[in-house]
Amino acid sequence: MIDTSNLTLFVFTSIAVILMPGPAMLFVISNGLARGPKASIAAALGTTTGVFFHLFCAAFGLAVILKTSAIAFTIVKFAGAAYLIYLAIKTLVSKEELLNNLCETEKSGNSIFWQGIFINILNPKLSIFFLAFLPQFIDPQLTSATSQTLFLGAIFMAMTTIVFIGYGLFASLLRKKVLNSPIISRAIKWCFASVFMALGVRLALSEK
Repeated sequence: MIDTSNLTLFVFTSIAVILMPGPAMLFVISNGLARGPKASIAAALGTTTGVFFHLFCAAFGLAVILKTSAIAFTIVKFAGAAYLIYLAIKTLVSKEELLNNLCETEKSGNSIFWQGIFINILNPKLSIFFLAFLPQFIDPQLTSATSQTLFLGAIFMAMTTIVFIGYGLFASLLRKKVLNSPIISRAIKWCFASVFMALGVRLALSEK
């Protein structure tokens, strides 16, 4: 059993990390504003599922490949950057305005869910982050490091899901005000597109 004080420190540190803005959080909020609560929850679940991929990599050492192989890191990095830039362009050219009452069908929910997964899977820095972050809270005198990594990662994912759903639902509450103002709607659309573009460029230019 992980020490209580160590676990408490991990929880508070994780909350601080989760609250930091990033492409996943932006994706959840944008769907909450544009498509409502169901879409925001699908986005939150999708991005959290994407986090699990990097947790798995960190737990079983696959993250070491991204950390030590410049080629592997570069390939995943540019794929992630390209995807964020694609989302930026898609946001701008899409004929779906925030003003439209978009139907929250199962198909659209599935699409949002998978988009959320790809946003996080294609960010190699998440694997390296877990590789550097989680070992600080692992007790070598307890069970295997892999078991502790998965346990702490599960807590991290649960908190991420709760926080992201909260952000998404709050954004969906503001949806009516956005829908009633074409100016605000267009401004938010350009804002999200610009931020996605900036995050994509930053990822492309980032180093390990």
